[in-house]
Parts: sequence; C-alpha cells; structure tokens
Amino acid sequence: MSEEPESNPFASPSGDDEKPPEEVSTIPAPLAMAMLLGFLLMLFQIGEFVLVGTNGGTGPYALLGSAVLTMLITLGLIAHSGPTWAAARFYFLFQGVLSTAFAVMAISLGKEPMAIVSGMVQCGFCLIIFLALGQASVRKYHQLECPQCHEVNAGGDDLLCFQRRCRNCGFRW
Repeated sequence: MSEEPESNPFASPSGDDEKPPEEVSTIPAPLAMAMLLGFLLMLFQIGEFVLVGTNGGTGPYALLGSAVLTMLITLGLIAHSGPTWAAARFYFLFQGVLSTAFAVMAISLGKEPMAIVSGMVQCGFCLIIFLALGQASVRKYHQLECPQCHEVNAGGDDLLCFQRRCRNCGFRW
C-alpha cells in the first residue's frame, strides 16, 4: 500500500530551497583594524591634548578638535555607504600628510622630541588606516562592488562616490 506522505505545514515551500544571496553582514578584518587604529589615534590625540595643556592659545584645542573629528569619521565607517568610505580615506590621507609635514617642520626647527614623535606616530596610524580602507573586502562592505560584473574596483564619478562607475564594464549606479 502506498500512502501519500502527509503534508507538513511547517516545511518550507520548494521555492525557498534556493541558496540565499550572499550579503556582507560582518565587518571585514581590515575595516575592524582601521577602526581600532582610528580609536587608538583618537586616544593618542586626547592624551597629547592633556600633556600639552591649555596654555598657549588655541593650538591645544586643535588637537581636541582633531580627536573629535577622528572619532566621528571612525564611527561613520560602520555605515555601508561609499561616501563615508571616501570621506574617511580622504581625511586619513590629509591628516597623514599634515602630521608628516608637522614632523618635518619640528625636525628642521629643532623642536623637542615629543613633537617629532607625535607627528611620526600620527603619520603611521594614518598610513595604516588609509591602506586598510583600500582593501577589496572593505570596498565590498561599503557597496563599491559593480552590480553588473561584480568587480570590486568601482570608483566614484564624483569625489565622494555618490555616483559610482565600474572601471571594468563602465556600468553606472
């Protein structure tokens, strides 16, 4: 006797058996490292503000402003968007160039060693963060993957990647 199998009301329909699309839901390792170094850079800048103190005009407050901006941009990296990725890359490149110039100026003017070390440490942090944000997994996390050819080399048509264009196939989205 062949009996028909009982229908299970809890079984998924046959159309749901397909493999779901892969989504990038976890933070990639280079991005986690960049965020950790961003927070360490912020703590370094706050520590420098405490060491320098509030004597001598507005110079020390620029360190505090830079620390707050570093914190906000580092927190913004959690968002899955191209503009936050581009803004972070530009900011850390700019801050790295400025801290390098500061260290060179401190060396040429014969300033105290703390100023030279400060500039070089900030430059190192910024360089590592800038390079980590350029990794393919970080670009994919920030939706810089072409939806047509799935290349993770998409660049922005504008400065902050609001309009993206694939360098491989030329598709715009």
